Amino acid sequence: MKIYIIIFTLLSSINLFGQNSIKRTIELSEIKLCELTLSELKKQDENLKEVELEEMNLCSDGFIQDARFENRKGYVSKYYNGMIFQKDRDSDLISKIRLTKEFKGKLPDGNYIDLSNLNAEKVLEKYPKFNTWKSSGCSDYWSLTDESMYFYVAIDKTKESRYPIDEKFYITKPIEGIDIVSNCYEFTQNNKKEPLIILNGKEVTKAQIEKYKPEDIESITVLKESAIEEYGEKGKNGVIIIITKSVK
Repeated sequence: MKIYIIIFTLLSSINLFGQNSIKRTIELSEIKLCELTLSELKKQDENLKEVELEEMNLCSDGFIQDARFENRKGYVSKYYNGMIFQKDRDSDLISKIRLTKEFKGKLPDGNYIDLSNLNAEKVLEKYPKFNTWKSSGCSDYWSLTDESMYFYVAIDKTKESRYPIDEKFYITKPIEGIDIVSNCYEFTQNNKKEPLIILNGKEVTKAQIEKYKPEDIESITVLKESAIEEYGEKGKNGVIIIITKSVK
């Protein structure tokens, strides 16, 4: 079990092989949720500011939570105009971005928007499949969504009844904010970047090395930049080479 812990530590240490540091000026379309981290944002902007924000898709009392991200808390950087970053509840990964009225640029799918003059009608022209108005019932907003992007329209509380929605009335109303959300747990489970493990010259799995103890190991070598050159595509996430004392 001890050797497994050692190897697991090595596996974790090379998960970022090949990743470059984030540029200071970066488009929203280039940001990858569940890969960008809060730590990287802090390194990029030492004055990164923590802010409170309204969760437009949730009740204002805070009782109901969205497990995909830290609710009602975000981070603002001077390098990202009109964006508020929110991190995953259980890790340092950024899992949500709130776009505010100041945002102008391309969405992750390449569509350009100017949120200062965007309304529901323009959203549905770009995203006809979003044509379902949703609300949690206690939220102050309607949302047009596919569950990864949410476009919010403020509910008019002077109208006598919320349901059925008066679509003709709301279709011309402005978009007050946009949420872009990802489930980092599902993402990381589906996109694990495991290194290649070579034990005494043969490719093995993590399970196959669990039976070895630290005293059984003669050497452990970690390959980074040279991994692909020596082991091809299998080595793109790094290679760990283990030699046991029994074959010395």
